[in-house]
Amino acid sequence: MTDWKVLLANSGIRIQVRRDPLLAQVLGQALSGIQGYLSRLGLPYRLDAQLTRGGEYLIRMRVAYRSQEERDRIWDRAAAILEQARAGRQVHILCGISRLTSVN
Repeated sequence: MTDWKVLLANSGIRIQVRRDPLLAQVLGQALSGIQGYLSRLGLPYRLDAQLTRGGEYLIRMRVAYRSQEERDRIWDRAAAILEQARAGRQVHILCGISRLTSVN
């Protein structure tokens, strides 16, 4: 499994992770857990985390899901993994999913 830090997509989030140990802990647990879950599904996927232009932290999943129901189940499980990593701590991270159309 990939080290979660390689999933940090832009310099903004890498800087924030270095500055904020709580953010690093929550993101590390969430990304590792979501990556493990997506790997077990057996569907092609891409996963990363980024700091958006609006200043929000975003875990972005692109998955080759086959139906809207499957997409919803994947998102629900990923959101539960994120909540478990957050464990009630005040770290606001968004979680999004879209269809992976090309696996190149």
